[in-house]
Amino acid sequence: MSKRKAFVHFVKAENVFFMVAVTVLAMAVRLRFFGYVSSDYRQFLSGWFDLIRQNGGLAAAGLPFGDYTPAYYYLLGLLSYLPFSGLHLIKALSCAGDIAAAYFVFRMVDRKYGEFWGEISYAVTLFLPTVILNSSVWAQCDSIYTAALLACVCYLLEDRDFPAVTAFSIALAFKLQAVFLAPFLFILLLKRKIRARCLLIPPAVYLISILPAALLGRDFMELLTVYFRQTQEYKQLTMNLPNLFSWVPARMPDSFGNAAVLTAGALVLFTFAYLCSKRFRMTDEMMVSLALFYTMLLPLVLPYMHERYWYPADLFSIVFAFYFPEKFYVPVLTVMSSLYAYSRFLFGFHFISPKLFSVLMLFNLIWVAIHIIYRIRDGSDFWVERIR
Repeated sequence: MSKRKAFVHFVKAENVFFMVAVTVLAMAVRLRFFGYVSSDYRQFLSGWFDLIRQNGGLAAAGLPFGDYTPAYYYLLGLLSYLPFSGLHLIKALSCAGDIAAAYFVFRMVDRKYGEFWGEISYAVTLFLPTVILNSSVWAQCDSIYTAALLACVCYLLEDRDFPAVTAFSIALAFKLQAVFLAPFLFILLLKRKIRARCLLIPPAVYLISILPAALLGRDFMELLTVYFRQTQEYKQLTMNLPNLFSWVPARMPDSFGNAAVLTAGALVLFTFAYLCSKRFRMTDEMMVSLALFYTMLLPLVLPYMHERYWYPADLFSIVFAFYFPEKFYVPVLTVMSSLYAYSRFLFGFHFISPKLFSVLMLFNLIWVAIHIIYRIRDGSDFWVERIR
């Protein structure tokens, strides 16, 4: 029986009841928070949904409003036909993203163990505090693009580069923050785990995603430059995310932020140079480690980061901990730092300096980097690659 067939048989025959029960319980917990109205919902999401509902649902995608790409508005347009409140529908959509994200965490962990640990990882993901808060309290949609990023890595573990890059492209069509995983994909491209022709997929998927909105009347060039305009909206060096810019005064010239972006880019290029100079086998464990490393690194060293930008790292850290149980502290510190940022924004908690968590995340990243370096220097990996 093939790995894929065995996987399907295992889920259907023995553990589907557990996963359904976990899902029902997780959604019941989320329903407790469906009445909470966040400031983001009041200022942005409620107005968008009302406009969509009042202008024909999907047809409203042709109107120039909001600062998201149209992919998210298509989903809101479909939901607008249902006779429920916008608040509940938006949160339900994000909760569906939670389930999708947990499913791909399950897939990756089950691939390693083939036992009950995949189901445990599914439950851990659905009950992660930041996952619950993001969808059912904040009404944000980070689970949607993160589910696609998790699918991307899952397919790469299965040596399926075309669906992997397609999943990444879908994530990028929803949120610019999908680029946190882009350096990981570039490494795999250089290591020939991804074929060069797959580079055509991201622009093709993005063009397909904006085409309906353009046909409905929205300016095509405006749709092409949504992400460029997003980068110009906020000037605070950090927006409650406890990264390295927690140590920098709030008011700094734009030139400082531009220099910081260039420095972060140089750091990423340094990691490329190091990884490409080494011969090592791109195992499942190495791919999981590198995916976590980059989703931790970029929000830590880039300016203008929001509170939610470690959300992908939260979920990849869960996969990482199941692959390397002795590194259990990595998701603990990652989720704690994210949860602190969430609490500052949602509930006004300011009882601890963000500088503390920025230091913790810096050391967390260093520990993951050292872990990767040790695996690269592992003699067995080196000689396997040499024999090939």
